[in-house]
Amino acid sequence: MSRSRAAGSATRTFHGRMLRMNRSLRVLVCAATLLVVAPSVWAQSGLPQGVPQPNPPQPTPEQATDYEPVGPESEEPWGLDSKYIEPLYDKAGVYEDYIRRFTCDEQARLAEYDGNGQVADERIRRYGYLLIESEIDHSVREHRQELGKDGSLKGGEVRDEEPFPPAYAWVFLFSRFNEPYFSFRLIDDRFDGFDWVYEIQFRGSLPFRTGKDIREWEGTVLMDAVTNSPLEIIAEPAGQQERIESLYRQWRSSFNVMGMRTAPKPLGYRARIQFRYRDRDAGLTFPTDLRYDTFTAVSVKQTVPVRASIRSYSKYRIYSVTEDAEIGEAGF
Repeated sequence: MSRSRAAGSATRTFHGRMLRMNRSLRVLVCAATLLVVAPSVWAQSGLPQGVPQPNPPQPTPEQATDYEPVGPESEEPWGLDSKYIEPLYDKAGVYEDYIRRFTCDEQARLAEYDGNGQVADERIRRYGYLLIESEIDHSVREHRQELGKDGSLKGGEVRDEEPFPPAYAWVFLFSRFNEPYFSFRLIDDRFDGFDWVYEIQFRGSLPFRTGKDIREWEGTVLMDAVTNSPLEIIAEPAGQQERIESLYRQWRSSFNVMGMRTAPKPLGYRARIQFRYRDRDAGLTFPTDLRYDTFTAVSVKQTVPVRASIRSYSKYRIYSVTEDAEIGEAGF
């Protein structure tokens, strides 16, 4: 009896294993069928295979504008005749002597734009302003102190510099130090209001990295033909058009994770500096308005504003320096 019971138990165990194996085989067959059939089904239904497809293009904001490079199209050859460039080099040397000979008031305004190109936030600050030259490497930095409502200075130094060149740095566009780093050509020679001006195109040779160095920029400058002082500069990073197009294509094809692209935003920049304060005794003009615009590309050829940093300079105080004078520490 014990042998027959053992045989029956073994038989039931064997059949149970066979049933489980049959079920496993049916699952494997179904899975294999899905693997074979699914790609054709996905292809017919338009579902993505492999690498995720890019999102459909978003509508262009109404405030988008066409991108236009700063530099004009010209067939004029690069290079300036010595009768133009030598007086400009000499005037840059005079500007170097004036680095620590003036103070002024600065008003700084920062405007942030929303996705539709409308101003969403704005901040205004007022400072007493002067420049300091390092005795070690002769570099120049800005010194600011807050101004009260009554025009008096408040507290110590405030650090509120631009990520781009300060206004006064642009007067050294034609310095002898920068001579190897720039190409120039004469675009026009005309009257602008009551001023006889040269319009000169310039192009820096350094690649755009931080934008803090004027040698990373290109654009046009209006020079007073009588005093050889700048009146207006319009500039953008060198090679910006090609750089923005490349950045936009990288950004557009990058992954979109919860509404955030994994590639850097395709940002561009533009500068405008005006020199409307004149020291007629020295034959110099000084910066009165500085504007740096930041924008982002929304297509290969269109952009919307991101922010604008605007600084104005007024109440210039120019100091005379004799041979026996000694210039002390920064102050107002």
